[in-house]
Formats: sequence, C-alpha cells, structure tokens
Amino acid sequence: MEVSERFLQTALDGIHDCINIVDRNFRIVFVNEAASKRAGKNWRSLLGNTCYAQLWGKSAPCENCVTRKAFETGKPQQIIKWEISNDGKKHFMEHFVFPIMEKEGMVEYTVEIFRDITERKLLEDEREQQRLELGKRIRELRHAYEELKSVQNQLLQAEKMASIGLLASSLAHELDTPLATISGYCELLAEEIGDDHLLERVKTISEQVIKCQKATRSLLDFSRKSNGERKVCNIHHLINSILSLVEHRLIIHKIKVNTLFDNHLPLLFIDGNQIQQVILNLVNNAVDAMPQGGDICIETRMNRETKSVELIFEDNGAGIPYENRKYIFSPFFTTKDPGKGTGLGLSICKNIITAHGGKITFENRNGSGTKFVISLPASEAS
Repeated sequence: MEVSERFLQTALDGIHDCINIVDRNFRIVFVNEAASKRAGKNWRSLLGNTCYAQLWGKSAPCENCVTRKAFETGKPQQIIKWEISNDGKKHFMEHFVFPIMEKEGMVEYTVEIFRDITERKLLEDEREQQRLELGKRIRELRHAYEELKSVQNQLLQAEKMASIGLLASSLAHELDTPLATISGYCELLAEEIGDDHLLERVKTISEQVIKCQKATRSLLDFSRKSNGERKVCNIHHLINSILSLVEHRLIIHKIKVNTLFDNHLPLLFIDGNQIQQVILNLVNNAVDAMPQGGDICIETRMNRETKSVELIFEDNGAGIPYENRKYIFSPFFTTKDPGKGTGLGLSICKNIITAHGGKITFENRNGSGTKFVISLPASEAS
C-alpha cells in the first residue's frame, strides 16, 4: 500500500495541473506538488484539512462548488472562471471534478483537477479581437468599394451630361445659321407684303425666330470653354443671360423669377463663364426644389461692411433636410433620384467662388425654402 501511494504521489507530482482528492466532508486526502505550490503550503499540512479553507481561504464550501455537485449527482463536473491566486495574480482556471464511487454506488471521493489556461485564454481573446478587427476592416473595405462604385457611376453620369452639353452646343451652332436665314427672309417679306393681316403673321414668325436665336446664342455663350481668363463683366448681364437660357424650363415648371438688382454695383473683374455656371446651378437647384411651382428671388447688393458684392438666390421650395446640411458642398453628394444629378453642382460652385476670393453660404428654413448668398470681394471689381 505504501508503495502504491508513493508511486501515485510520484506519478501525479510530475503533472503540471493541480490535482487533489477530497472526501465527502471536503477534507483533502491527497494533493500533488503543483497544487501544494499553488496554495503556498507543504503538501503534508494540507492533508486532513478542508479544501475550501486551505486552497481558497474560505470558511465554508465555495458558491457554485462543482465538487459538491459531483457528490450530489455522481457525475463529472466542469467550470471555467477567473480566479485570484495567493500571489494576487488573476488566473483563468479550468476546474474538472470526477467522482470516485464506493461499492454501494455512493460517491466516496472526488478528484479535483485545476488547469491554468490563462495563456490560452489570452491568446483566444487576442485572436477574437483580431477576428473582430479583421471583420471591421472587411466591412470598411466593402463600404469603400460600394462608395467607389457609386462614384464611378456618378462620374459616368457626369461624363454623359458633359457629352449631352457638347451635343446641345453643336446643335445650337447648327441652328443659328438657318434661324438667321429665316429671320432675314421675314424682314424681306415684311417689306413686300401690303396686307396688314399677313404682315402681322410674318412679324409673329420673326419675333419667335428672334427668341430662338437668343436662346441658342445664350447656349453657345454658356457652352464656350472657359480659359480661366478674367474680364470686366456686368453681373446683371450674366444673370439675365442665364435666365434667358432657362426661360422655357421656368415656364414649364410654373416658376416665377423676381429680380431685385442694385444698378449702382461696380463691374466685376471675373471669369464670366464660370460665374454663369454658378448662377445656372443655383437656379436649376431652385427649380428642382419646387416641382409644383413657386418663386425664385434673385437680388444683388453691395455690402459696405465687408466691401463685397453679394448675389442672393432665394426660393420657397422644400428646403434642405437638417441631416444633409453639412454635406451639400461635398463632391458627389446628392439627394436627387439616380440619373437626375451628379452631386457635383454645389461643390463646383464653391470651388469657383473660392477661386474668385469669395464665399458662398446658405440659410435653410426647412419646409419653407433655401437662401444662398454669394459674396465676391469688391477688391476684384473694376
């Protein structure tokens, strides 16, 4: 028997896991070297004493004690939890309990095995963190990819719109000559016709042709490629030119334009073509914001305090939702339906005005319209 105990002691002392055997009263009847070292006591002093007192420093069995469950159920038990050792360090312990039955089938002893799996736990946590981080990066990449696809689609749409603009410019150029011919023949007919009724009809034709010429020439002026050269321009002429260009669209959408011009404004030293692009974008945005019709007010004034010329564009449309206000000048941001906007309009406007040393701001009254204010420094005026 002594040989068997010595053999068992030697064999279990070679195991790094903490192993001890307790009876039904939780008294330790066997303990290996790893368990005694973890308790910080000589293994002989542990024998005959309760496990909860010697190993855990408690006066009663531990809460949720798996050893007690093993005695009660006669089945192996397991629990994994964080524990504080005698040296004050935190360990993640895996606790196994195996029952030893007597002849009558009652549990006489239980074998407790404590395995320190702190390193494994930390490694698993690290891997889990890496997995979560990888998942986050994958989601970010997927989101970036979707944004890239959206930008590509918007660029294609912008290119398509540019092609349509080029086509419209070519068409306007082709129409200008026959319209001039028609207008000339109308003048000749007016000189030869003596019938007042027929003369009135010829004059009506001539007036409509002149309107068409005015529209096509405004389109040609606007579509002319800007070379970035700045010239002395009358801002009111630029505004009226754009209004003439979009006159038909304004009529179709039942939109009335009110102008309030300060006739004492100085001429501005600007790139007229670029400023017209800004004006056109703001007018078109106002039209889009009023699908049921409405009013646009365009005002010019001199701000004496800031020494700048101001252009105010105000509509009574739906306004800009609060959550979109900080994005309206961002490239490719648009709330319009697919195919109806590239999201570049206001971004281009801001870049043009900034390049002229000015600024563009907006005031929003959600549900009752939008107001854009463009300021161009008077120092740029001639």
